[in-house]
Order: sequence, then C-alpha cells, then structure tokens
Amino acid sequence: MSSTLRVGILGLGRSGWGIHALAVAEHDAFEVVAVADPEPDRRQEAVDRFGCVAYAEPEQVIADDRVDLVVIATPSHTHVPLAIAALEQGRHVVVEKPMAQDAAGVDEMTGAAERGGRLITCYLPRRVDPDFLAIRKAVDDGRLGDLLLVRRTIHDFSRRRDWQMLRRFDGGALSNTAPHLLDQVLQFTDPAIDFELLADLRHTVGAGDAEDHAFLALRPRSGSGPLVQVEASSAVALPQPPWLVLGTTGAISGTSTDLTIRSSDPRGWAPLSLDEGPAAGRRYGTQESLTWQQAPLEIVSRRKTSLIFYDHLAASLRDGAPLLVTPQSVRREIELLNQARQQTGFR
Repeated sequence: MSSTLRVGILGLGRSGWGIHALAVAEHDAFEVVAVADPEPDRRQEAVDRFGCVAYAEPEQVIADDRVDLVVIATPSHTHVPLAIAALEQGRHVVVEKPMAQDAAGVDEMTGAAERGGRLITCYLPRRVDPDFLAIRKAVDDGRLGDLLLVRRTIHDFSRRRDWQMLRRFDGGALSNTAPHLLDQVLQFTDPAIDFELLADLRHTVGAGDAEDHAFLALRPRSGSGPLVQVEASSAVALPQPPWLVLGTTGAISGTSTDLTIRSSDPRGWAPLSLDEGPAAGRRYGTQESLTWQQAPLEIVSRRKTSLIFYDHLAASLRDGAPLLVTPQSVRREIELLNQARQQTGFR
C-alpha cells in the first residue's frame, strides 16, 4: 500500500460525490484515483476535479490495481455484492448505510473481509458529531443520573420522488435516515441488551411505495437501561427537537447546534419519607424547591465529521487502530431494522 491511500468511489450521487469524493480529496491521507458512475457528465466532472480515471461500471474500479480502498455509494440493494467483489479483489471497503439488507448480508461481507485480510466498515459518521459527543460526555459525567429515555428524531415535510422511495431498491426512511439515528441512540446502551421492538412504518406523502415515516421504540427486555426511540419522518409539519435525553437527575433537549441541559445534584435533596395517610390539606407532592442548574450544553466543533471519519479510517488502515464503526456493531442495527420491516410488512 502506498503512503497515500488510493480510493475508488462507486456512485457519484449525493453521497458519493457530496460526502465521500469531496472528503477524500480534502484529506491528506487519501486521494481519488478512480470513480464509476453510469452518467457521462458525472464521470467527466470527476476527471476534471480530481484528475482520476472514470469508468461506467463499478466492476472496473474494483479491478483497477491502483485502488487500495473502495467506497460503495451505490443504491442500497447493490451494497452486498459489490462489497464482496471488492474484498475478494483485495480492496479495503467503506459501505454507505445501510450496510446490508439483513444480518446475513453483513455476515457475508465480514466473512469475505476476514478471508482476504482486509477491513470493511460502514459510513456512520454521526458517532463523531459534535452534538452527540457533547451529550455523551454529559451522560458519562453523571449529570443526568440514570438514563430513562434517549429520543432522536429527524423531522421535515417533504414529498420525495427519487429511487429511495422504492422498496425494490431498499429505499425508505428505514434505510436512508434511521440508520444514523439508531446508531447514535444505541451508543447509550449495553451492546449485550436484548430489546423489545415496537415499529411503525408508513408510506405517507411521497411517491413510490417505501416508508417515509419511520418510528422505532426499543425497550430493554431485562428492564436495565433507557428506552430508546428513533423517528425519521417526512410528514411532520411541526418538527420536534431532534434530541431529548431524560435521566433521574436532569435532561437535555435541543438541536445539533443548540442544546440545553437542566440538572440537579441529588446530594442536595432532602430525604423522602412515604406518608400512606390522607394528603395533608388535600395537596399532593412535597412542595419542595430543588436547586436546578440550566445552561447551554457546550458543543465543540473540531472539523467536518466526514473528515474525522476518514481520520479514524486512515489510522485503522495504516496503524492497525480499531475501526470507528465495526461490522459487528452495525449487524445489531441491521437486525433491528429488518425486524421492524417484518413487524410492519414493509419488506
């Protein structure tokens, strides 16, 4: 492998171009050496911008021996066969979400990577989003006490009509938006927890037949850990805050750029004694006045999350550092997404 990691990108749509190609070109550890896309104009744009070679078919990039790493940003239903082909050709692989349509697909890719001694990861960069990291730190510092609820939403009102609105292409909110949100909320739970799932998937205002409203609620069967909720919907005329995290001593609510934390130190709370008799003065509660601290939660933005993702990937490829996103962690999420489809009939 050369000192600069040479990248081939499959698909030059919104993600392939706007996320991966531009991030790779900006990152000093990587360079774009090959691309594939069926659209001639997109191929020429890449040649002009990066000085790379451009192919019409993804298999041509996979076969190009100049390529160290293949980035798969093609439609969702093509991820598994293209990833396996790239791994068998000796390439490392980054797969856009969803990594696969089911856990068996993840297992196939993982097996191919292990047999070939190559790395495979899924592009789930919101594990390094500044808002997520700020919330995670507040939780780890104990400022919210024991977690009760972690709710993550992306709301808008938009009538989509592209390929991601078709089930036969593995489209829909469950493949497009929900993986990022589910990946974030599961970081607040024990990886060994078994969840009871309630899913509500609906086709509402968009074209096609895939779900554009997806709600998932996961409750730990053991009773240990928070209830986690994810909602990705294109049918919300009055959006709710993207984050709501509740604990026994505080809460966090807000957006990716404006989060508020309100918490209280339980060491200052007076002991409670239960009174089973009639409520004095027909009044309920203790009428106590707890001391609360409320303030903006500090969000530290270092640099673009796409570049941070590729920072981690470069360290894994060059120095053997652990992957930021392992296939094993993604497998758990794919199982839950597939269970949601089975539960609701959206297959």
